[in-house]
Order: sequence, then structure tokens, then C-alpha cells
Amino acid sequence: MGKVLAAHGMAKYFKAEIHGDGFTFQRRHGLIAREAAADGIYVIRTKVPVAELSAEQAQASYMRLSQVERAFRSLKGIDLQVRPIHHHLAGRVKAHVFLCMLAHCVEWHLRRLLGVSPA
Repeated sequence: MGKVLAAHGMAKYFKAEIHGDGFTFQRRHGLIAREAAADGIYVIRTKVPVAELSAEQAQASYMRLSQVERAFRSLKGIDLQVRPIHHHLAGRVKAHVFLCMLAHCVEWHLRRLLGVSPA
């Protein structure tokens, strides 16, 4: 039972006791209520001074990361069908990432010029 609860990230929400002929469990209502109160709240921490980047700008930058992740999946996925390339030298890895991001940048500008929603 412990393995199943842990596998689903639920172990901390229950107190379980196993007996010879069965088991009992209780929900940890206090913990559940505290975590429910924080649902949807997240903290973004940055070393950039507030004079350079406001809290709203930091949040917007963080939210844009999903666009970068989607672009990378698009490059490596079925959209552009770029095959996986395995580099072992640091310079080649950096060059590969640079070329992938350059390809995304070109695609983004082309979509904007053609009136297609940028990915």
C-alpha cells in the first residue's frame, strides 16, 4: 500500500496502519487543507535586481519559458523532423543548440510575416 501511495505522490496525505487481518487509514485533513490553500500559488525567485526586472516582468519571462519548451519539442519532434544528434564535445553541443534556436527564430519570423500565429 505504501508503494502505491508513494508512486502517486499521496503518501503524505494518509496515515496508514497495517494489521494482521487488514489495514486502517486516516486522511491528514490539516495537511490537505494547508496545501489546498496554496493551490495555484508559486514563487519565482531571481537574482536580477528589481530595478532591472520587476515582479511582473519576471513572471512574464517565466511564463514565456513554456513557449521555448514548445519550440524545442517542435524542433525535435514531428514538426520539423530533426533527428537526434548526439554530441560529446562542449563546443559541438553549444553549436547544435544555437542552430536549433536559430531555426526556431527564423520560423517565428516567417510565421509572423505570413500572418500565421507564431508557435
